[in-house]
Amino acid sequence: MLRRSYLALLGTIILSLVLYFALPAGPSLRLRSLVTQLFSPVLSMSAALQHWWDESRQEVQSRTALLQQNHELREQLAVQMQDRLRLTEMEDENRRLRDMVGFRQTAGSRLKPAHITGRDPSNWWKTIILDIGSDQSVTEGCAVVTTTGLIGKTVAVTRTTTRVLLIVDPNCKVAALIQETRNPGIVEGVFEGLGTVPGCRMDFIGRDAKVLPNYTVITSGLGGVFPKGIRIGTLEPAALSESGLYKSARLKPAVDLNRLEEVFVICR
Repeated sequence: MLRRSYLALLGTIILSLVLYFALPAGPSLRLRSLVTQLFSPVLSMSAALQHWWDESRQEVQSRTALLQQNHELREQLAVQMQDRLRLTEMEDENRRLRDMVGFRQTAGSRLKPAHITGRDPSNWWKTIILDIGSDQSVTEGCAVVTTTGLIGKTVAVTRTTTRVLLIVDPNCKVAALIQETRNPGIVEGVFEGLGTVPGCRMDFIGRDAKVLPNYTVITSGLGGVFPKGIRIGTLEPAALSESGLYKSARLKPAVDLNRLEEVFVICR
């Protein structure tokens, strides 16, 4: 049915054109007017459709160009963010290295700079691995420090690597002094179980010793492993306890042991 309608319309158009060209001028003009009236809605609709198509195509092209521009801007922003992160990291590293250079010049040539290359995930708070060893004159039993304080001692050395026992490990014991009062004691690591952050405790403080918040604890130099005067941390008297002739107090390490990157080994 629809096909017959199309054929009929096509036939009408063809017949109109034939009559238009075959008839004399007068009837031809009348036929032209009739054809124009008959097909003017179709022509108007065709023009409107053409206009809509042109506008739609321009809009699609505009949106495509905008999407491409947004994509390029996002890529530029990502590159700038990466460059900024790299610059920030370089600035932080330069600051740490300047501090290390100044510290080494002050402390002497026995200091060997090193980078941390590994930590045991199962013993995160116990040991770290350094990228220097016996080839750089490192031996077992050397103190390991940063520019802000003590972090531990060397316990296993190969030609190119060194394992360091951290001061928060209960097996690491350090002869110490309270700097303000000169009272001696022993600092050792404290680990209270999974889910807690290991710390340190100063034991064998004299019962009559004055212990106040934020008193500084330093190495005493006794025992020959840790040179005298290295900062270990500050006392936390809120955790002060007494037993017999002695006191014990929790100690906050001077160094953030969870964020170590560069250290010094004090070679003998």
